[in-house]
Parts: sequence; structure tokens; C-alpha cells
Amino acid sequence: MTLVRRALDDIRANPFAHGAILLLPLIQYGANLFASVEMLLCLAIIYYTRVRILPLATAVCVIAVSMSLLWAALFLPEVPILSRELRLGVDLVLMFWLIAGSPRHDVTRVNGNWALLMLCGLFLFAAVQNVAGRKGISLYMPKGLYVNKDDGMLAGAWVEHAHEHGYDFSIRPTAFYSEPSYLGGVSLLLNFICLYTLEGRRRMVASLAAIATCAAAQTFYGALANVAVTVAFHHRRIDKMLIISVAMVALSLFALPLFAAEPGRLENILAGRDVSTGLRVTQPFELLGYVLAHDPFGIPQSLAKEFFEQRGLIVRFEDVPFHNGALNLIFSYGWPGFVVVGLLLAATGSPICALFLLLLMCQNGASLDYDKIFMLTFGIHIARGAMQRQKEIAAAMCMPRFRSEEVEEPVTV
Repeated sequence: MTLVRRALDDIRANPFAHGAILLLPLIQYGANLFASVEMLLCLAIIYYTRVRILPLATAVCVIAVSMSLLWAALFLPEVPILSRELRLGVDLVLMFWLIAGSPRHDVTRVNGNWALLMLCGLFLFAAVQNVAGRKGISLYMPKGLYVNKDDGMLAGAWVEHAHEHGYDFSIRPTAFYSEPSYLGGVSLLLNFICLYTLEGRRRMVASLAAIATCAAAQTFYGALANVAVTVAFHHRRIDKMLIISVAMVALSLFALPLFAAEPGRLENILAGRDVSTGLRVTQPFELLGYVLAHDPFGIPQSLAKEFFEQRGLIVRFEDVPFHNGALNLIFSYGWPGFVVVGLLLAATGSPICALFLLLLMCQNGASLDYDKIFMLTFGIHIARGAMQRQKEIAAAMCMPRFRSEEVEEPVTV
């Protein structure tokens, strides 16, 4: 009863933040993009944020989107989907305004234990999925639940395909999500929240749980992203954190083969032969040089796949190297995209928040969808609120103390 009473007190103190954490496992579910949990959370974060309009960033975004579409209309034979490109442009501006804004909900009343319990729950589910998968038991979410239900990369779609053709499936755990890397992105968000809302051992347990979740799901990028944000948070105590950081890296490296759904995947990653790693790192950089040299104002996202297929830079019916959201902004807007990314990092207000934004945007290619708008704004606002509170406490401790009563000067007669 005490735990229930405390949970109810937390919800009364900040119903939005704790409700959002409870909805995170369902963030990819919905009938379509506009009737989904991610849209609900995006609308909620808009309502609970005092937006701050940034004239310079807004102007740069308008110029970048306009020049990209104008270049495509004048010099490219392919035709972009104008409605989608305009929606992405509006989402980009909205992301600037929300991240630079201030929260209406009381970030000081966020109980980090909720995020910690969610992390532990995701790890347990991913571990159970791993064991069940080895025994031929499918515990993956049905593909009909997801917004992108037609995506052939859904774990549930792979399991269904395997059963239809009568062979065993070997799929990395995804918990409630469509793919392991998305689970890594959610664990990064929860770990980032725990770093600023918890203290002592619970904070360390949260970081270890996030890395263990990524190890269970065999998402190497997720593990390294959690290590990077944890080390960045503890950089001022590097003497104490050095051994712990090395231990985290060792855990993320050596735990992967233990949970591996694909034998030898760690060796493929280190040798540069891993497909997922190539789609996020090596191949995007190879195509980026071509775009910047031949199309200085970028390639609109809605025609990028067709554009590269017709030029023989990617192969039809194979996965495409557009899984890095930060690089996708440069693909879309060319050289002005560097300015867009730089201003977006500056809008976060602190280096560690900028690092968190960059890591989460690189988690998959949909950097401007409503789920990313919510996750980035939610995590950065909580972190900035905690940093501001620490500064106020430090300033109060350093203030000189004055006597509360005035001393009367002696009167000379």
C-alpha cells in the first residue's frame, strides 16, 4: 500500500512526466502516424512546453527546405512528395522551438525511480525474448500493432515469414519495439533521465541496466551511446569513473556474444562487415560525399531512395543506408544541413544535452518524426531543469550571509 500511495503522489505531482514514462513501451503503436501513441505524446509535450521562437534557426530551416525543393524541381528528374517534405520542414522548426523552450510541468517533481523500473523491465523482457527465441518461441509484438506495419524489417514480420516457410528464426530481442536499435534509443532516453534524477547506486544501476538491455538486444550502437552519455555526465569525476567506464565498455563488448542471436556478430562489427553498422556509419559517409559534390542543396527524403537507385549507388530491394538521422538532415539539405545541425545542437543549451540529441538522432533515420520530437524535448528539459536547480543551490551556498537585524549607530550628543 505504501508503494501504491507513493506512486499516486508522484502522478499527482507531475502527471505528464510519469504518464509519459509509462507510455514509452507503446510509443510505436497506432493505426497510422496521426492516430498513434507517438502523436499523443508529441501533442502532450507541445502543450506542456512554453515554446521559444528562434528567428535565426527558423529562417535557416525555411531557406534549407526551400532550396532543397527548388534544386530538385530545377535539376532532378525525380519528383519529391511535396506534402511530406513540407511536414518534415514544419517538424524541424517545431523541434527547434520546443527544445529551446521551457517546460510547463514541474521537472523538479520527476521521480527517476520510474525510469529506473522501466529500464529494468525492458531488460528482463529482452532477456526473456532471447531465451525464448533460442527455444523457438516467438514473444515478439504482432506487426499489426505498429504504425509502420508494412515495414519488412519488423521483428514480428520476420517471425511470421519464418513460420510460413518452415524454418527457424534467429532474431535479436526488441522488447516492445520494432527493432533492436529502437530499444537502444529508448534505453538511452531513460538512462539520460536517470542520470539527472537519481543519485548514488541507483544512478549507476540505471546506467548498467541500459547497457545490459542493449547487450541483450545486441545493439552495439545503443550500448556505445549509453556508455558515451554516462561518461560525459561523470566527466568531472573522471578519477572515480575511469574504472567504471572501462568496466561498462567491457560489459558492452563481452556481453554481446553471450546474448548474440547471430554467432560471430561482434567479429563482423570489429572487422567492418556488419550490415547494421555499415548502414549507420560507413555507407552514409560514402554517399554523403557524392551528394555534397553534385547536389549542394541536398536530396529531398521522399525521393532519396529512387535517386540513388537510378544512379547505381544503392541496390534495389536491399536495405538502404539512411538509418542515421543526423546524416539524413545533411542528405536532405546539403551544405545548409550542416548549419541546421549546428544550430540544433546549440539550441540544447549544454554540451551533454547536445551529445544526447546527436546520439538519439543517429539511432535511426526518422529524426524528424513525432516520437523523436517528444523524446528529445522530454529528456533535454528534464536535464536542463536539474542543471539549473544545481546552479541555484550552488549560488545559494556561495552567497555571503548578512545580519538580519540592522545595528543602530551610537548617537553622539
